[in-house]
Amino acid sequence: MTIKGEISSKASPLSKAARGVPLSIAFLWHMHQPYYKDAKTGQYQMPWVRLHGLKDYYDMVAVLDEFPRIHQTFNLVPSLVEQIEDYAENLVYDEHLFLTQRPASDLTDVEKEKILTGFFNCNPSTMINPYPRFHQLLGKRGNDLSGIKSKIHDFKTQDYLDLQIWSNLVWIDPIFRSDALISHLIKKGENFNEEEKGQLVLKQKEIMGKILPKYRQMQDQGQIEISLSPYFHPIMPLLYDTNQARFALPDITLPHLRFSHPEDVETQIDMGIRLYEKTFGKKPKGMWPSEGSVSETILPLLIQAGIDWIATDEEILYLSLLMKKEGEARSTTRGAGTLYKPYQIVAVDEKISILFRDHTLSDLIGFVYSNWDADQAADDFLQRLHQIRNSIPEKELSSSVVAVILDGENCWEYYKNDGHDFLSALYTKLSEDRLLHTTTISEFLESQVKLQKLSGLFAGSWINHNFRIWIGHPEDNLAWDLLTKTREALVDFDKRKGQYPENEKILQSAWREIYIAEGSDWNWWYGDEHQTEGIEEFDRMFRSHLLYVYELIGSDPPEELYQPIKSMFVNTYFLPPTGYVKPVIDGERTHYYEWQQAGFFAPLKVGGSMHQAFSLVVGIYFGTDDNQLYFRIDPSISKEEFEKGKYELILEFVEPSRYKIILGGGKASLFKRVSENKWRAVSPGLEFAFKKIIELAVPVNLLEFGQKRAVRFLLIGEREGKEIDRWPKVDTIQFDLPSQKKDLIFWEV
Repeated sequence: MTIKGEISSKASPLSKAARGVPLSIAFLWHMHQPYYKDAKTGQYQMPWVRLHGLKDYYDMVAVLDEFPRIHQTFNLVPSLVEQIEDYAENLVYDEHLFLTQRPASDLTDVEKEKILTGFFNCNPSTMINPYPRFHQLLGKRGNDLSGIKSKIHDFKTQDYLDLQIWSNLVWIDPIFRSDALISHLIKKGENFNEEEKGQLVLKQKEIMGKILPKYRQMQDQGQIEISLSPYFHPIMPLLYDTNQARFALPDITLPHLRFSHPEDVETQIDMGIRLYEKTFGKKPKGMWPSEGSVSETILPLLIQAGIDWIATDEEILYLSLLMKKEGEARSTTRGAGTLYKPYQIVAVDEKISILFRDHTLSDLIGFVYSNWDADQAADDFLQRLHQIRNSIPEKELSSSVVAVILDGENCWEYYKNDGHDFLSALYTKLSEDRLLHTTTISEFLESQVKLQKLSGLFAGSWINHNFRIWIGHPEDNLAWDLLTKTREALVDFDKRKGQYPENEKILQSAWREIYIAEGSDWNWWYGDEHQTEGIEEFDRMFRSHLLYVYELIGSDPPEELYQPIKSMFVNTYFLPPTGYVKPVIDGERTHYYEWQQAGFFAPLKVGGSMHQAFSLVVGIYFGTDDNQLYFRIDPSISKEEFEKGKYELILEFVEPSRYKIILGGGKASLFKRVSENKWRAVSPGLEFAFKKIIELAVPVNLLEFGQKRAVRFLLIGEREGKEIDRWPKVDTIQFDLPSQKKDLIFWEV
């Protein structure tokens, strides 16, 4: 199926006019989901492998059929491969699939409540609003889930049946819309029947069965390379030794019990390679270490396993170059000649190659371009690549490579048409541009006679060049301690009873649960860096793997494992205000107490499932007195950088509706929407100051409040008129104005 749509087929002016050596571009799409299967029940505890399998995993590689000049690398985590294969070949369920297959007329009240709560769990603007019936059902349910029990009887049997189908149908990629069944269902739109629902469930299994064979086909054709991560996606340096966290953060608080098991790293690598060979018919050459997490300690294990190359973030390169070895000069270079080169490092007298990703280019696709016109986004990306090419001496171009590495599934939910328009535009322009050349990582490395030497490797990840996401917070550390205790209990059982043949199967099952619990995904959600709906389920899954180990070996687990780790500690991404504020609007941190009673939202600590390298805003404060609303925004850059970069911030009000405040050009202006795309200035000069921070006062009487007198807002960041981020991502910050009786103020996000 052609998915190019109506994109421009015109080549970039740069590619027409110029001649010379092409610059190599190495895309690596990282495909990963946590391990969701419960070994005891055989069922999946979350539906995301199946849903992303329907929407992202097949089309991301199948689209390349249209673009034979585009070569890419795909990193498939082995535990994801196992789960995809399981859905394709076996009769397995997740709760979403089970509730989908239930006849709508037989649903219990509890099942109806679960459907109304969970079946709209996708990005509304791209996956609900474009479909009238799905949008209608969301409107009928509303966004307030606190009274969901009272709404279940507002939905008729046909409503539930239509919702069951739409909540699956929107996850099926546009590449399948020429399929007779999918085309029929989308065209019909509503009043579906149970037979059609059964056909849709069977179609999902068919799609899941296409994924892995397609990757192998494209690999065997030579258009893609498939790399891997360790089996259950652990942070290898921390498995090797949790003390590795002190390499980047010397003062970090570590777990009480030191975890240091290089043998587990070796096992996770070996398990992954064996599954890879079974699935794809050859040995892998490359690895994306989980979360780009590297250290010198793990290199001998990778070399021993036959891994030729790894990749990580550019900050790891710069910090590695600063590491001074005896008799060597320290390098501080950050130019194109530094980043856009492959490196080699020696460990145990053997070499391994390393590429470092350009995190600006990677983040543009991951976080920014979803809000742009597809052609404009593709043009911007190519323009940046040409700027890089122009910065590299001609004689070095053949040995230079730009590594663009990011999650291959999560961002497309925020793109129109699941990213097909953008990818089609990008791949078309790349195919026609003779000064840019896409390559798999191994293709590029095998073409190089000599690579630059790296004498040391900084220990860190692609997120802030450290391991703080996974260790250091009390929740993270407690999780590590519980893992250590469980592993020690299993080792003790192995020593005492493992020699008996009847215990062999028990040991295999118990060790597998340990390896699953070593995955990075559990601690991703512990601590205060990330928040998501259903975070308690990740907590429960982690503890269930450890509890099952004790059950298998017939030992009593510690009481701590029965208590949620997450509920023991306070989340700090949102703090409610405690009273009135009356700040001085001077753009300075005038004194400690002026914003002390304000509400606070921390954008960097509610990053969702993906993690952005740059955020324009690091803190949002909000509050009120009897007459004014007050806002304080703490930017991550200086006023000079803000103005030079042509940034603007927009406070967009959902309540009272139809208002926005534009902060930029040295002033704050209030506008009211008078028609769909027309705004009228209400006040061109609000009280506003920007020096070290941004402070703003808004008179309440300028806004038309409803009876609730509620404020709901979000903050949007733009650069040169294009949205680059928003806070919160998919919600609003809400508070109520005080009544004349000075009632307590209730705040929420």
